[in-house]
Amino acid sequence: MSLSTRRLRVLVIFAAVIVICFYYLGPSADTWGDGPIFQPPTHKPPPNDGKVHWVPRNKDRYPVKSFIPLPTGKPVKIPAIQAEYKPEAVAEKQKRLERQAAVKESFVHSWSGYKKYAWLRDEVAPVSMGYKDTFGGWAATLVDALDTLWIMGMKEDFEVAVKAVEEIDFTTTEADKINVFETTIRYLGGFLAAYDISEHKYPMLLTKAIEVGDLLMSCFDTPNRMPITRWDWQS
Repeated sequence: MSLSTRRLRVLVIFAAVIVICFYYLGPSADTWGDGPIFQPPTHKPPPNDGKVHWVPRNKDRYPVKSFIPLPTGKPVKIPAIQAEYKPEAVAEKQKRLERQAAVKESFVHSWSGYKKYAWLRDEVAPVSMGYKDTFGGWAATLVDALDTLWIMGMKEDFEVAVKAVEEIDFTTTEADKINVFETTIRYLGGFLAAYDISEHKYPMLLTKAIEVGDLLMSCFDTPNRMPITRWDWQS
């Protein structure tokens, strides 16, 4: 992952925390900016498929009794983090483009292997040409790669991947425990980064982000409101 992509991911995850705060605590949580009213997804009854499904509680076990108010006033100006590029010589530009092409070629190779051997699974196993589900079995590589697909200019693959995320069911997993940290950075961060970088043109990404956010909020229902790091979701 490039440095600029990592910076984007960090900023988006920070933004996710703010979004969740407004979503749950704000006086008008159904309005997102000045655009159209966004309707959060409703929780459907779990399907009768023989699996255990997570369902949200009607109320918190440890309700919050008071909130720190959100800041008001004019925000502080944040300095730009982008590098200032100087004019390139012809040879320098050629070298940069060659390196850029090599990076994309490596990504395309890895992405092609994932599509062929591990589609909608967490990780591809390149030696055995199989897959591993290490992060809940919710297609971690696919979600994690969404913003990179967009940056690489692979728009057709991006749209195919966005369509595939509709099949991900975040209410059930074969894993006994959910890794809260990995679920936050890979799934919540992945969906929000992709939604942001694609200029909000794919509402399904925000819908899935909220599904993951609702799931993760259950991990904060503790006496001190600190999250459970390994969540036994079935209990």
